[in-house]
Amino acid sequence: MAPEPASPPQVVRAAQKDDYYRAELRSAAGSALHSLLGAKKWLEWRKEVELLTDLAYFSLTTLSGSQTLGEEYVNIVQVDPSARRVPSWLRRAALVSLHTIAPYLLDKALLHLEHELQVEGESRRPSQGGAVPGGRSRSLARAWVRRWVGPLTEQQKKTLLWIVPLLRQSLAALRRLHVAVFYIHGVFYHLAKRFTGVTYVRRLCPTRFVCIHPSA
Repeated sequence: MAPEPASPPQVVRAAQKDDYYRAELRSAAGSALHSLLGAKKWLEWRKEVELLTDLAYFSLTTLSGSQTLGEEYVNIVQVDPSARRVPSWLRRAALVSLHTIAPYLLDKALLHLEHELQVEGESRRPSQGGAVPGGRSRSLARAWVRRWVGPLTEQQKKTLLWIVPLLRQSLAALRRLHVAVFYIHGVFYHLAKRFTGVTYVRRLCPTRFVCIHPSA
């Protein structure tokens, strides 16, 4: 008998539970960093701490082949496009990366690009070895963005400065649109799952993954 697909309410409830536990982990990690290093470092590294806690959560669950706490709560299991096998380790790794690392890197890249374009528009600085206002050294990411922006013409920089905020807003709108599509078709709640073809089925057996053939 083929496993029965998970219902949309089950998928949504699992995602909500996972978001709740991730928020709890983020809060605990942020509080620890704030207590140890102070508010300044917490504000500076808040996004990185959130990324690390999300990676820890999904590494201990999805990446290891186990259910997340949300999936366990509603008794559903992730499967590959065949809907009969648990996703392979490579597919699970791609899923976790697209769900956590990719949004972080994209957001950071756009943020640094927008900041660099604004700085270029406000003042002229030496193309190499210029000091950053306030004496703060540039991160590797910002230095890479500056090298990429440097050779561009003034018109290209102005165009990019107009496009980048629009692109960030479009990405947020795309996520909301994707959720709306889920409520219509009830298949992929997250973009990462659509890209990797991972869906959910109900776990019919009391023992772990007995009803689903393991991936080769």
